[in-house]
Amino acid sequence: MTEILLALVIVAGLISSTQPLGLNNTPDSLIQSEKFELFHVSQIEHTYNKSLHARLVRDKRRVDSLTQILTNGQNMTSLNINVELDLMLNTLEYAVRLGVGSPPIDQYMLIDTGSNVPWIQCQPCAKCYHQVSPIYDPKYSNTYREVPCESTKCLLLDDHTCIEHQCRYTLSYGDKSLVKGVFALETFTLGNTKIPNIVFGCGHENRGTFINFTGILGLGRGDMSFIGQLVEKTTGIFSFCLADPGAATRGWLQIGGEAILSGAAWAPMIHNPEANPSVFYYIGFSGISVGHNKVPIPEQVFQLNRKGEGGVIVDTGTVVTTFPRVAYNAFRDAFLAQMEHFPRTHGVAQLDTCFKLTSIEGLSLPNVSFHFTGGVTLALTIRNILVQLDRSTVFCLAFAPAPGDLSIIGNIALQRIQVTIDSRSGRIGFGPKTCASPQPSWNRIRNESGRSKNNINVSLLGAVLISLYYLLFV
Repeated sequence: MTEILLALVIVAGLISSTQPLGLNNTPDSLIQSEKFELFHVSQIEHTYNKSLHARLVRDKRRVDSLTQILTNGQNMTSLNINVELDLMLNTLEYAVRLGVGSPPIDQYMLIDTGSNVPWIQCQPCAKCYHQVSPIYDPKYSNTYREVPCESTKCLLLDDHTCIEHQCRYTLSYGDKSLVKGVFALETFTLGNTKIPNIVFGCGHENRGTFINFTGILGLGRGDMSFIGQLVEKTTGIFSFCLADPGAATRGWLQIGGEAILSGAAWAPMIHNPEANPSVFYYIGFSGISVGHNKVPIPEQVFQLNRKGEGGVIVDTGTVVTTFPRVAYNAFRDAFLAQMEHFPRTHGVAQLDTCFKLTSIEGLSLPNVSFHFTGGVTLALTIRNILVQLDRSTVFCLAFAPAPGDLSIIGNIALQRIQVTIDSRSGRIGFGPKTCASPQPSWNRIRNESGRSKNNINVSLLGAVLISLYYLLFV
């Protein structure tokens, strides 16, 4: 009889378990390392217009918007979800695939170092745009919970209202985009690790002209960004490597302490005293070199002023790197002085410096390097400097004049370079790895129907039932 009771207890324990084998639930422990693929949006959404001109049009909208936000004292706070979704979704270029809910459902989320609170579309969805993965339905998740209106988390979130004890948000914009939803808590699955109680926006009405992705995985500097919420589990460290849009290899995103590797060149992260706090990653930047000579640009051109304006940010959602007009003109002229033997051609959108070249492979072109505060230098490759116009023989300098005093290091300048963000130590690292070998720690989270409330190891359960049979009848 004792053996029978013991077997029944084991079976009951298995049936009540909702933890899939192979997944680590880490409510309190550190995440040592999770590394997974970064997709360019054109690799997933084949209707995406990846022509350079289309990308530049979208990019200009983002740069203009960021400049307006950071120039007029409208800094987005660390807890702000109030962004123009049409703008944000259609300018972002890289996505990750992760699991949301229990059991986890695949979701393709666009990454953005200029956003904070993560958000996705949710069922029931009154008016939602089409997305490539199934729309998440909280009623099929064991771990979904709405953020109570009276909770500290709700009070900290900007743009919230309390209706029927729900912590809700409603956002409307001049372009007729409209977003309605509730703030909630859910388990996000990253590789082999389950992260419970992530605060996210669960959008039930999302009207606008969006590309087909689930939502945004905010990687900004604020406390309520995805990274900010994991600071106790990852020590605030993550790294990424952005692949070229047309490259066969993919980039990667890595979180956890192992994202830091020896050999990185570290530059200081700058605090903007006028932000509350800032969403964005400001970096200490001191100048640019072309060839072996540093371009004569006053260092204060790249510094924050007393109003918190200007400075240099690193932004994955911006395509081309922009500098204030005085800095851009000096840099462009220095570059042109060493390109006088190459034929010029007309510009494209905001790119005013273009050349007629059959190829850039094997050409002896001037080196371009960024100089950061503290003496760190980042040498760019030719593909970080020139961008090709849609398989033509036109190659343009991937830099543009900024509409104001804010400088932005965009994703072309960052491609193929490992970038590490260490918020706790206040530093940003470059290298030593490239995107050549992503080696993600996972390939795919299986799409579940969502209707099963239990995840049981069938093989183990079968073995126990067989043992029980022998105890009872043999």
